[in-house]
Amino acid sequence: MKFIKATFFIYLFSITITQAQQGKKLKFEDATYEHEIRTVQLYPNDNKNWNVLESPVTRLGSMNLVLEFDDLVQEPEDYKAKIIHCNKDWTKSRLSNIDFLYDFNEFIITNDQFSVDTKVPYIHYTFRLPQVKMPGNYLLVVYRSSDESDIILTKRFMVYTNKVSIELTSSLNALNSTNRFKQQLDFKINYKNYEILNPLENVSVVLRQNERWDNAITNLKPSFIRDHITELEYRFFNFENSFEAGNEYRFFDMRSLRNPGQGVQKVDWNQYPMTVTLMPDAPRIYQAYSHLEDINGDYYIVNVDSGNGDTHSDYVYTKFFLKTNEEIDSDIYVVGKMNNWAKNADSKMKYEPKNRMYSTELLLKQGWYNYKYVIASDTTEMNYLEGNHFQTENSYEIFVYHRPPNMRVDMLIGYGFYEMNRREN
Repeated sequence: MKFIKATFFIYLFSITITQAQQGKKLKFEDATYEHEIRTVQLYPNDNKNWNVLESPVTRLGSMNLVLEFDDLVQEPEDYKAKIIHCNKDWTKSRLSNIDFLYDFNEFIITNDQFSVDTKVPYIHYTFRLPQVKMPGNYLLVVYRSSDESDIILTKRFMVYTNKVSIELTSSLNALNSTNRFKQQLDFKINYKNYEILNPLENVSVVLRQNERWDNAITNLKPSFIRDHITELEYRFFNFENSFEAGNEYRFFDMRSLRNPGQGVQKVDWNQYPMTVTLMPDAPRIYQAYSHLEDINGDYYIVNVDSGNGDTHSDYVYTKFFLKTNEEIDSDIYVVGKMNNWAKNADSKMKYEPKNRMYSTELLLKQGWYNYKYVIASDTTEMNYLEGNHFQTENSYEIFVYHRPPNMRVDMLIGYGFYEMNRREN
């Protein structure tokens, strides 16, 4: 066991050395830069609950965002954070630090806790973000010691003001959808209490589905401008503001490793780290829609065995299996918020001809997870393996950006959150 344990940490260490040798390029997206950095969550502090973890969006003046992450090492490190103000397209804005921050832009992360009774030791870090002066897009950057180039993670967050009002003009019940595979958001923006000159050029809207950036609709312009009533209308007929409806997310329950929940086939305690084998999945493309209570691709860290998920939840290799009759002529990935929807080497499924199935494994912390299988192809629809159903429950966000003539940046002047096809419990 000691040999296996040492091998695991040598593996992590070798990956880190390779990353350091290659250099770390700052990405203006949700990302980790070292293999040991895991389970990065940024959320409003007053909403941490195993079944409620909201998007990192907050109103100006009531900043309440908290960052949590784990470092799979045995001793704490000196980590610091800084904040970068960004434009609507997530490029660095021209503002200086003093323009958007009240404090010096170097924040020491001091709240760290050792894991307790876990096979894989780790340090759990918590950091409460400081107040900012201006609305807009922001990138949180965490780095090692005083070397700002030694980045370990980046995380996006948004700060808004309600300078404009957003009114939905389409139903949040997609039963009326003209395309039974899509969901569309029609809406109006009223700016009677806020001056906007040339809204076609200076106003831009971003739509998100289930907090995802990989399929977000960006730089959406109004279909109609009514200056006399200070109103912008977004109602299109070629699906410019539509999303693939998708299906309810698959899920598995690792809240307990002693008594595995739904979706878990077995737990191997003799491996290091422990290995959790999930029930084999199958494509759902030809299946009728079936309502499942999901969390829209999210995940929550929970440990019902000990009661403390943050420091008592262990890390386990989680094995995914997808049965198919034959190999598909496209790359298949398992994605969710657990891996930032990333289609990379870790999430890529490998085909096993003997078993006629795809498989991969991810190192995940004990909890409750949603996931789905997607295809990366120019000819095959992304949700081919899951299906698209207009009845699917999805969450949507509307971000309204404005660049005033006398400003050098994009301001987030309106925000709305909506749930399509929501069922009452």
